[in-house]
Amino acid sequence: MSKITIKDVAAAAGVSVGTASMAINNSPRISAQTKHLVLDTVTRLNYRPNPYARSFSLSSSNTIGFLVPDLLNSFFGEMAGYLQKEVERRGKALMFGLTNESSKQEAKLTHQFIDRGIDGLIIVPVIENKPDLSHIYKLQEDNFPFVFISSYYKHISANCVMTDLYKGSYDLTLELLDSGHRYIILISGNPHLVPFAERIRGFIQAHKDRHIPFSENQIITTLSMSFQGGYDAIRKVYFARKIDAILAINDVMAMGIIGSLRACGVRIPEDVSVAGYDDISIAGLQETPLSTVHQPLDEMSRIAVDMLFRHIEGDTTITKPICLKPTLILRKSSTKE
Repeated sequence: MSKITIKDVAAAAGVSVGTASMAINNSPRISAQTKHLVLDTVTRLNYRPNPYARSFSLSSSNTIGFLVPDLLNSFFGEMAGYLQKEVERRGKALMFGLTNESSKQEAKLTHQFIDRGIDGLIIVPVIENKPDLSHIYKLQEDNFPFVFISSYYKHISANCVMTDLYKGSYDLTLELLDSGHRYIILISGNPHLVPFAERIRGFIQAHKDRHIPFSENQIITTLSMSFQGGYDAIRKVYFARKIDAILAINDVMAMGIIGSLRACGVRIPEDVSVAGYDDISIAGLQETPLSTVHQPLDEMSRIAVDMLFRHIEGDTTITKPICLKPTLILRKSSTKE
């Protein structure tokens, strides 16, 4: 009969190898229920740990995992740079994982990272319509250190740092309304997901506060938040309506919208104003510099890393999402002067 391994214990208990190892070594990160389950399995299988093997709980890997949905959008690339700087300043390394907006891939990478002994996890939530979040609930159950950055999953109680998406959208919409725009459309994603719901709410409230009529068909939803997504989405609506301003859910989409309209002979901003969100580094370097909302990625990253390290050190306090103040950045894409 072959020797029972830690992998056999993990499989029989229905947990990851990292979780099984931490439970065996009485890590404070693991819940009492999970420890009991793993130790019962150890007894049942007659598992004998290797006394020379160092467990994940006893020996820090000095590595932090970072799960990000899309590195083609430079907003996330810039975020990764700030996070890496903050993590390295604390003597650790940052390990990247690309989820491609898939909760299944997010779960897979989460398990792989924990099996490699990471000390904590920073997560940008995916924007999948109905994500399977069983892996996130498992992190909570095991008290594994993690934080959300830029958004969060509804009904998940965890530390998070982000920008006040509602206020950013509200301020930008109000600016356009006050400058004379009367039919503005917002290109967004699923209105039931946090990053879109908050910006839609700000968009609608700005119309209400200025007593300007608003209709639901001013919100256009699309599945792709990419350059191509913006390029394709705008052609379905622009030439069918009298539109004088377009807001995109991010800068990359806004650039796609501008490219699509210009290809059809539409002038920016003479015929229509366009604005994005995020203020990525190239937003002000376009042929027509892009109006947008600045998200303070440096401060966001610093706070996220601080929260994560406090959890790693034993502080399991959960606070409401920290919402940083956004800044309106007005450039030539939305001004007719």
